[in-house]
Amino acid sequence: MAAAARGVKTGTKQVFLPQAIVTLCRPPTNRILPPQFAHFRVPLRFNKLDIRDYLQNLYNVESVGVRSHILQRSPRRNPITRRIGRPPPWKFMTVEMKQPFVWPVPLTEEETHKWHNEEMRQRIQATKHWNVRKQQIKQAAVGSSKLVNETHERGRLAKQAHDLLTGKVKWENKRELDPKWTKGKAS
Repeated sequence: MAAAARGVKTGTKQVFLPQAIVTLCRPPTNRILPPQFAHFRVPLRFNKLDIRDYLQNLYNVESVGVRSHILQRSPRRNPITRRIGRPPPWKFMTVEMKQPFVWPVPLTEEETHKWHNEEMRQRIQATKHWNVRKQQIKQAAVGSSKLVNETHERGRLAKQAHDLLTGKVKWENKRELDPKWTKGKAS
């Protein structure tokens, strides 16, 4: 009876070089959690006792309860083999803590910009440019027949093709043909 009243013994598992990556995640938008709850993405082999020990020993955070669930991911096609397969699932744990935890206010773009070096700024610019380009390609593929970013060269080629098709200009490539091909049939 007395052993049952003590509860679960935590903090005895010794880990010196942990291989596990535990990520504190913002809760999904469809689930609003009270401030006493924290949402973690953990490895599949993690159990409730492991997360309790992890929080107690590393951060000195006492947990009241732990809930876990496994999220199956949607099937995807392998780009190399073209086979459809399901990626490994993700495991999430929601921990109820004694002390409330409040997420810090996210930094604005100006505040984050002052911490970036020149390489990071160039990378952000390249990403923005590539995202715009992807949207243009996607819109062109959806069914808009108008060319995206029609250039001068494209316009010139289109005019030449139109002139050839309407008969305004005769095709010539300034090469002498072999006489056997001038009549249409080889002799």
